[in-house]
Amino acid sequence: MNSLPAEASPQWQGVIFLCSAVFILWEFWRGWRAGVVRSGINLVALFLSGVLGLLAGQTAASVFGGTNGLAGLFVGLGVGSVTAMVVFVLIWFLSSVLFKRTDHQAGGLLKFFWGLGGGFFGLLTALMILWSGISMIRAMGTLAEAQTEVAREKSRQVSKLATGMVTLKESLELGPTGEFIESIDVMPDDVYTLIRDVSVLSSDETSMVRFSEYPGIQDIMAHPKMIELLNDPDIVQAAQNKNFLAIVGNKNLRAALEDPTLVEQLQKIDLRAALNFAMKKASPKPSPTPSHLP
Repeated sequence: MNSLPAEASPQWQGVIFLCSAVFILWEFWRGWRAGVVRSGINLVALFLSGVLGLLAGQTAASVFGGTNGLAGLFVGLGVGSVTAMVVFVLIWFLSSVLFKRTDHQAGGLLKFFWGLGGGFFGLLTALMILWSGISMIRAMGTLAEAQTEVAREKSRQVSKLATGMVTLKESLELGPTGEFIESIDVMPDDVYTLIRDVSVLSSDETSMVRFSEYPGIQDIMAHPKMIELLNDPDIVQAAQNKNFLAIVGNKNLRAALEDPTLVEQLQKIDLRAALNFAMKKASPKPSPTPSHLP
């Protein structure tokens, strides 16, 4: 029998599913109170915001060479997230203003079915949120795994938060249930590989040096906008603190991504190929063959 991964825990998997069950019941109750129309519109808002956010992210990323490029990836994620949030909040607000809750309906069968329909849509909403939560836990866990791996290689202390996220991810993926969860995850496996490689790259000096040696990277690093960006104290501090939100929101980063010459150079770089090149360990040199002693 294969032993369990060191971070995995059947008990934690049970806790995850118990919390999921409680969340489903809570969303059913919220849907019942909101009523069939409000709850149904909220479900549509959740779906529509996700679709429009995805389309907006892909469109924005295509301007910068698509998600295979580092610039396209970050721009796509930023634009897609903001679009999804704005669409959802706008539709939710309009439904709250225009339509009645279950408590505002007259009694009898109308009120019962009004609440029951709302509970049904609340149930579907809970399942959609949990579905997206699978990707979030696996993505954050993958990031924590990479950070933990680098910390152990360099004999550094692993943070409790990183250890907890690894435990959560490995427990979620444990056993036949975990295999089913992985099969329904909407996020491609390549994305998790990309998350891991970028995290390792940012934490390992040797890999960073190899990344800079990839053809075309040196030209990008020598660009005036990139030099200005790398000398920005806010960027340096955010990178040291691993504050990715501050990096993405930096005005110099936005200015760099709006420079057409830099964008053209970024579009020529295959990010995945560059990461594979950086992650590849140098082969050890063979030991010299000892001379034959008489």
